[in-house]
Amino acid sequence: MRSDLVLFRTPKGEEILLSHGHEISVNQRRALLAIDGKTTVADLAKKVFWVSDVISVLDGLYAKGFIHDDISMIPAVASQAGGAGILLKLQLAGIAKELLGNNAERIIKKLEDADGTPESLEQALLGCKKLIKLTISEEMADTFLQRTLQLIGK
Repeated sequence: MRSDLVLFRTPKGEEILLSHGHEISVNQRRALLAIDGKTTVADLAKKVFWVSDVISVLDGLYAKGFIHDDISMIPAVASQAGGAGILLKLQLAGIAKELLGNNAERIIKKLEDADGTPESLEQALLGCKKLIKLTISEEMADTFLQRTLQLIGK
């Protein structure tokens, strides 16, 4: 695996994280949690020092389809896996990361906890707006809500 690659979790990877099952090892789960769509493989290897043999773990996750290095491939992987709701959550999380940076974690957690239905996601987004308004700014909350509602077709 090239050290300059930036890795993304696929819908299948998101699903395995949400399931909390034993389909992957603790080592793989830790590595998968560190994948954020911004960090290169070289930086991940330094960042997740608690994961033994990071590069081979990442290779294994890549081979199983849990991560990918080309974000444009993720919609194709999602449609093959039937992960439309997961793909939507990934896109919403991407907007949160783009707008909020390091402050996106609590918002992403709220989105992950929501069902994949548009109605449930809309309620989660309204809750996220309140949280952003309280912790960051009203302007950022409005921007977040406008962009995310547009994505879910509301």
